[in-house]
Amino acid sequence: MDLLTFYSGILLPWVGGGLWLAYIESRLARDTRPNRFRQAGYGFFLGHAVLFLVIVVMNFSTGGVSWPWVMAFLLIFAGSGAIVCWNSGNNVHDVSPTSHPPYSTPVKILIAVLLVWMTIHLVFVTVEVFSQPLYPWDAWTVWVYRAKAWFFAGGIVDFVNGADWATATSANTYTISAWSYPLFPSVIPYWAALSLGRWSETLVNVPVLLAGIGLGLALYGQCREQGFSIPVALACCYLLYSIPFFGTHIALAGYADIWMAGFTGLGFIALLRGAGARKSGYNSSHQLALGLLMIALGVMVKNEGVVWLLVSLALLLVITCRASVLILAMGALTILISLAFALGITQVNLPLAGPVGLVDGQLVMPIVGKFALEIHNIWPAYLENFFTMGNWNLLWVLVAVSMLPSLHSARNSSGTSPGWGLRHSGRAFIGIFLATQFFIFGLTDKGLWADAFTAINRLPLHFVPALLFAVFVIAFSYTHEHVARPHGRG
Repeated sequence: MDLLTFYSGILLPWVGGGLWLAYIESRLARDTRPNRFRQAGYGFFLGHAVLFLVIVVMNFSTGGVSWPWVMAFLLIFAGSGAIVCWNSGNNVHDVSPTSHPPYSTPVKILIAVLLVWMTIHLVFVTVEVFSQPLYPWDAWTVWVYRAKAWFFAGGIVDFVNGADWATATSANTYTISAWSYPLFPSVIPYWAALSLGRWSETLVNVPVLLAGIGLGLALYGQCREQGFSIPVALACCYLLYSIPFFGTHIALAGYADIWMAGFTGLGFIALLRGAGARKSGYNSSHQLALGLLMIALGVMVKNEGVVWLLVSLALLLVITCRASVLILAMGALTILISLAFALGITQVNLPLAGPVGLVDGQLVMPIVGKFALEIHNIWPAYLENFFTMGNWNLLWVLVAVSMLPSLHSARNSSGTSPGWGLRHSGRAFIGIFLATQFFIFGLTDKGLWADAFTAINRLPLHFVPALLFAVFVIAFSYTHEHVARPHGRG
């Protein structure tokens, strides 16, 4: 009985999220044929975002979390999603999918091999999740520790800094070094334990395994919607599962970064598709909205989510604005900052946001926080981690090779071909990703995390699905201009 309630508790958010996403898109995008794999993958993360918000709101309003009431909500959430999808099925205008000739025997063999390889990767990580107790790394001391404390304390209790904990009068006050981290990665295993009715060092990590599956489904679905053939879409998914660092974060579950790969990585894919289609004169507003929503939800998962949200807004500006406008804006901003420093103005107070600029020798930005500006030689660390060691397989080689065509102009005579818009978005995304990584680790005190071989790997993991998608788009759209005409064959 406990396994029935357990799997019901962790699967209902997925079902509800996928069904409601399918319904909403059926109303917003009547002229496209959605891919159900893509909706299922994105629906997993959206459904768990809804679960998280319900638990947090219930705890805030009632002072506790009632498993029966949350389950009742999830049943209504999933059931109503099924009803509205069923009722709206006949009202959706479906565009006929692009036809492909039957695959030859060698291609069918390739498809089978890719599926077997992916299955092998998933089998290995599944065995680890179900047999390996929580591994003693940061998840053991931060995210899942917090969930375990909540479970045995009987509710979501406070975690405060060390000074407040030392003076606290309540026994249900706890402290950890990362006490202020966002709650999402702790709420999910806490809910898994509530659904199971007991604490399990292995089963509380099953949602992370499902997150890994959801990532693959979403990436495959986006590739198919974008027009890639089944073998190409499967190859993209296989490359995702073959990345050792990605598999590690599923097998040794409990860390927050695999969730960030879902919200941020999948969010940027949708953002690229939406912005790229608009750049080429096609309407894909539902993808643009989905991408911004997913990236914004990443704020609930990790502090870096705020930075990635700002990066996504910058990416939209780069994609949608003319190069001349961006150059003029950057020049004007540089002149304005230089003039302010010449006049001795190092900071300004923005309404509702607070100070921005240099404060006590540190760069302060609203919401993001403050950090010291200092130069670090990070190239040896990047070379070691990205190319020499086995953390990333061939990912960064593919990224580097995909950028080579950018050395010459890929724009056609009209500049509005479907492939051109998405290529432009993909190159802009890779460029901004590299620029932010260089700024964070090369020009601030966060460079110490690069020297320690920690965050220099974890932060790029957030973007891996979008990086793979961008690489495939850039590589294949030159010879397949129809790539950006969306359809939804599975």
